[in-house]
Amino acid sequence: MNAPETPGAPTVLLVDDNPDLLDMLTLALRTMGGFTIIRACDGVSGLEQAIITQPDCAVIDVLMPGLSGVQLVRALRGDPVTADIPLIILTAMAQEKDLFTGMAAGADQYLTKPATPQAIIVAIHQAIALTRAERRRRLQQLAETSADISIPGKPVGGV
Repeated sequence: MNAPETPGAPTVLLVDDNPDLLDMLTLALRTMGGFTIIRACDGVSGLEQAIITQPDCAVIDVLMPGLSGVQLVRALRGDPVTADIPLIILTAMAQEKDLFTGMAAGADQYLTKPATPQAIIVAIHQAIALTRAERRRRLQQLAETSADISIPGKPVGGV
């Protein structure tokens, strides 16, 4: 169920397979952040909703059936229609490698659960404020950083 629209408010797509969390985030982001909320309960429906609605921002869980959040972020970044939607990963996966994977996939922000509604609202505003050039520059920096990471048995620099 999608929340009623708030006229003139930024639209946020919430993608999470936990219905209780979706309900809590919907209420918090509508009342505290003034956002219009669209909801999806898995990665596939999240992709469909992003294409149809073109939200101002998407907040995406990682561990979901069908299409994971990281796969969803890659799909959205890879489609010219959705490539510039600000994307935030909100997940319980808190290891450094998880953060790097999410950011390298194209997320603008990576938050770990539990995150306060205030932290999510701040992240949404920060992600929306990023320009297309800043987003692409960040992805380029991540690509360059990953090329310099040493993997056992592989020379530094990805050669």
